[in-house]
Amino acid sequence: MIAARSRGRGIALMALVIAVTLNLRPILTSIGPLLEDIRAGTGIGYQQAALLTTLPVLCMGLVPLLQPWLRRWLSEQGGLLLGLGAIGLACLWRLLLDSGTALIASAVLAGLGVAFVQALMPGLVNRWFSRRLALAMGVYSAALMSGGGVAAVLGPRVAEHFGHWQAGLGVWLLPVLFALLLLGLVGPRLEAAAGRGGNGGGHFFGNRRAWLLAVYFGLINGGYTSMVAWLPAYYQQVGGSARGGGELVG
Repeated sequence: MIAARSRGRGIALMALVIAVTLNLRPILTSIGPLLEDIRAGTGIGYQQAALLTTLPVLCMGLVPLLQPWLRRWLSEQGGLLLGLGAIGLACLWRLLLDSGTALIASAVLAGLGVAFVQALMPGLVNRWFSRRLALAMGVYSAALMSGGGVAAVLGPRVAEHFGHWQAGLGVWLLPVLFALLLLGLVGPRLEAAAGRGGNGGGHFFGNRRAWLLAVYFGLINGGYTSMVAWLPAYYQQVGGSARGGGELVG
C-alpha cells in the first residue's frame, strides 16, 4: 500500500515536471519563425526585434541570483504559480497586442515568469527524485527542449491557420493553463514531497567552479538563443518559408 502510494506520488510529480517545463521555451522559439510577420505587423526593426529574445534571457540569468532573498517570502509552490501565471499573462497579452512596444513588454513579463520557474525546477527535481536523479533530469531536459522545438514547428502553422501572427505566439497559453491545473491538483503532494530544502550553500561569487560553470552554460545558451532567434529569419531571407524556418529550429 505504501509502495503504491509512493509510486503514485512519483508519477504525479513527474507529470508536473513535464507539464511545467514544456512552458519554459515557447516564448523564445515561437518568435523566430514569425519574425518577418511580426516586423511587418508592428513596424519594429531588427534591433528592437532582438530584444524579444535578449530580454527574457537576461531575466533568466539575473532573477536566480535573487533566489536566496525570494525564498524568504515565497514558497516553492507560490514561485511556480507566480512564474506560470506571468508566462500565461504574457501569452494572453500576445493574442491581443498590435504594437512592438507591447510585444517587448510581454517578452519581459514572460522572461520573468520563466526565470522564477527555471530557478526552482532543477532543485525540486533533485529533491523529489533523489533516488532516480539521472532519469528525472533527463526527462526534465528533454521536456525543456521539446517544448521549444514544438513551439517552433507549430507556431507558424497556428498563425497561418488563424491568419495572424498573434495566434502563433499566444496559443502557448493553453499548455500554461494545463500546467496550472495540474499544479493545483498535485499541490498537496508537492508540499508533502518538499522535505527539507537546502540553505543554498551561500553565494557563488568566490567559488571558482561556479564561475567556470557560469561561463560554460553562458556560452551554450548564447549559441542556443542566437540560433532560435535568427536562424528562421535568415532562412526566410534566402527564400525559405516561415514553416520551414520553424522546422529547421525544431
